Amino acid sequence: MSAALLATLGAAALAAGGFGLRREAKAERNRRLHALDDCLDLVERPSLAVHASGYAILRGRFRGYDVALRPIPEQLVFRRLPQLWLLATLRAPNRGPETLDILRRPMGGEFFSIGESLPSSFPPPAPWPQDTAVRGSRDAGALIESLSAPLGPILSDDRVKTLTVTPEGVRAAHGVRQGDRGAYLLFRDSRFGDLRIPRGDAQAALELAFDLARLTSHGDRDERRAA
Repeated sequence: MSAALLATLGAAALAAGGFGLRREAKAERNRRLHALDDCLDLVERPSLAVHASGYAILRGRFRGYDVALRPIPEQLVFRRLPQLWLLATLRAPNRGPETLDILRRPMGGEFFSIGESLPSSFPPPAPWPQDTAVRGSRDAGALIESLSAPLGPILSDDRVKTLTVTPEGVRAAHGVRQGDRGAYLLFRDSRFGDLRIPRGDAQAALELAFDLARLTSHGDRDERRAA
C-alpha cells in the first residue's frame, strides 16, 4: 500500500472521527438544553435560560416564592461514580442574619456548596447523620439548634446532598442519577445518558427547598423555641 494511499485513509479516518465527536457534542448540548422540559408545569410563569455549563435553568413561582431549578453534574471524585444533582433555589428575603451550609457525605468535589467560604464549623446535632459537614456564620448556633429535630428525617434521605440557608433565601441539592459506569471507568468521564429530569425529582427538590424555607422562617423558629 502506497504512502499516498495510507495518508488518504488516515485523513479520512480523522475526518470521520472528528465528525463523530462534533455530532456527539451537538447531541450533548441539545440534551442539556432540554433537561428540564418535563418540569415546566411545576412552576407558575415558567421561563427557561441557559447556564454557562450548557444546562437549562428553569425559573418561576412555586407556592408564592421565586424559584430556580438547575441540574449540576458533580465533579469527578476518586473511587465513586459521578452524580447528577438538581439544585433548587428559593428566594425568601428579610430572613434572619445567619448563613448555614449543611453538606451530606463530603467528598471534596462539591463546588456548589458554600461551606468552605463560611468561618465556623459546627458538630452535627445528634439527630442528623454524623457524616454531615456543618458550617455557618458565627451566629448560626441557634439556627442549628432549632433545626436539630426537624431536619433529622430529611437528612436521612441519601438523595439530599446540601441544604443552604442565607439571608436572601435557601438552596437544596437533590440527587437525580449516577453517571455511566463504563464512561467513568474507561475515560474518567461524566456521562449521564438521558438528561431529561423526571418531573418527580424536580418536584422533590422544590418541596425540599420550600420545607427548608418554612423551617427557617422567623415565625416558625419562634414557635418551636416556645414549644
